[in-house]
Amino acid sequence: MSSPDDGWASTVSAWAQGRPDISALVQIGSRVQQGAEVDRWSDYDYHLVTSSPASYRDGSFCRELGACWAHGAQLAFGDAVRVTGVFAGALEADFVVLRNWEVRLAAMALLWPSSAPCWPAALRRGVASLRIVAAPGWAVIKGGEAWARRYRRVAPMKAPLGEAEFNRLCGEFWTQLVWAAKRAERGEFRAAQRALHLHLVENALRILQEEAVLGGRPARPMGRRAEHWLTAEQLKDTDFSTAPDCDSLASALVRIMGVFEKSSAAVASANGWYAPGHGDVRAWLEGRGASRP
Repeated sequence: MSSPDDGWASTVSAWAQGRPDISALVQIGSRVQQGAEVDRWSDYDYHLVTSSPASYRDGSFCRELGACWAHGAQLAFGDAVRVTGVFAGALEADFVVLRNWEVRLAAMALLWPSSAPCWPAALRRGVASLRIVAAPGWAVIKGGEAWARRYRRVAPMKAPLGEAEFNRLCGEFWTQLVWAAKRAERGEFRAAQRALHLHLVENALRILQEEAVLGGRPARPMGRRAEHWLTAEQLKDTDFSTAPDCDSLASALVRIMGVFEKSSAAVASANGWYAPGHGDVRAWLEGRGASRP
């Protein structure tokens, strides 16, 4: 039986070979990472290195690769654009569009890694992004040995959660928690649901990910495969649903508050950071349910 993946590799390679402005097409992601879990739902990930990035940023090139159901673009890794195309059979491919000279500069800088403290901030960020996403595994589709040499210089790197980012996540969580609860009490149930998932669940997953990493568990960003790295207790505590009514939303907000409160305290303790208590917010939120007729 054929699958949507049949012929994809040759299609995308032939397409890139036919575009003279594309200096390199480098596959990254789980499909080229040794030991990674790959199944029929795994997407394809690429660095598209070009002298003409503006030609690709709107994603319209995806229509040249086959029956394209939809395509979209968003910023990723600073000012780079990541284009996502969804093709027949739900095959998904991500292309991070990179400027030729910037990747060459980053690869050149990696010849002298000890000079990193002297690099401009933009170069440090670019090299860090390259190390995080490419070092776990890559395969040059177009570009030949010259680009393979550049990518061989990319050493693995994990970006730990810093104290400033931790404080930002905590501040956003607790303020959005109050905002969502007030919207629910007012009857703005969809707005409360949006805040719950966009800010509260997202931030809780990021903190849970960091707690798992600190505990030696192979956590992944954006809740990817969280069923494999969350503890049994965390799986239970994050198992909730909501309906557009006050009681359902209030219950969900209390649950996600407990998850975040416990996990952020663990992360702060492991790093020796100060974690202010939010008992006043907890008491106010829990009191809303008790006072509701």
